[in-house]
Amino acid sequence: MKNNEQEAADRPATHDRRSVLLGAGTVAAAGAATTLVAALANPASAAESTVGQQCMTIVYENGPDVRFDFNYYETTHMPLIMRLYGDSISRFELRRGLPGADGTPPRYIATISIWIADPAAFDAAAAEHQAGIRADVSKFTNAELIAQRDTVVGIANG
Repeated sequence: MKNNEQEAADRPATHDRRSVLLGAGTVAAAGAATTLVAALANPASAAESTVGQQCMTIVYENGPDVRFDFNYYETTHMPLIMRLYGDSISRFELRRGLPGADGTPPRYIATISIWIADPAAFDAAAAEHQAGIRADVSKFTNAELIAQRDTVVGIANG
């Protein structure tokens, strides 16, 4: 004669719909959390830059009367550039300058990084569209911009 534990083990498992969905949700949440933790632990891998890749960095200098409309830049200017430059750009970042530890204002109100996927296509788009893009700048800022194009020469991951 079998005891209650053996009988329970011999019965086929039955699950109601709610327990199956809750279990699936828990598994999905755990997978998403694992992915997020991995990305946060190694943010350099999220950028996917490679040695030899080019990047355009643009900074807008801060000052007492400087204005910068981050919403306009993100919702209008960035999509304009992405549409005009197409696949020549692999990644486009807009960052807001933060005050120093002592409360001093940031030197740059905004920093932009444009990761270039195809330098020849990027240059062709710039030659064709740069005047129109420059004309849009006054709609979001009165700050002076400084631009520099670089080539990645080294990458370190922690």
